[in-house]
Parts: sequence; structure tokens; C-alpha cells
Amino acid sequence: MEVIINEVVLEARHVQRWKFHDRSRTLPGVPIVLTVTEDENQWWRFECRQIEGGMHCIRCTAWSGFVGPRIDARLTLYAQQDGENFHRMKVIMRD
Repeated sequence: MEVIINEVVLEARHVQRWKFHDRSRTLPGVPIVLTVTEDENQWWRFECRQIEGGMHCIRCTAWSGFVGPRIDARLTLYAQQDGENFHRMKVIMRD
């Protein structure tokens, strides 16, 4: 079963960073590098850290490059599944 960490419609402000609540409560309180894939063919590595109020933030050059061409797309980030050392995401582009 896929557990959602959070989802967002990407806006220009998200190019700098994405602040979100970890709904799954699976992300650690220490800075980590999230290895993320949508289809297991293309991979990204995003820096993620816990910030104030129990929120998390993804902010790095790789994130900025990822978000830029995906403005207005819906992104869903999923928690790691058993036996996997990466996170899955789904990106739905708007027409």
C-alpha cells in the first residue's frame, strides 16, 4: 500500500523550496537526501530537512531544476515501501 507523505500543485514559489507536513510521519528529524523516482528510469536526489513546527523542507539545486519545467503539475510524494531505499512520486501535468 502506498502511503502519501504529501502532495502539492507546483507553483513558481516552489522552485526555491517546498515546505510541507509529513502526513506519513516516516521522514526523520535529521537532514537526509531523498532518492526519488516516478518510473524507476529517471532518478532525482533532493535534500530534505525538518524545520519549525514539525514541517519538512526540500530545497536544493536539483529540486529547483526539477520544479521549473513542472509548474502547475500535481506532485504526490510517497513514503518508502518495505524493502525499498527510495521514495516514489507521481507527477500529473496539467493540460
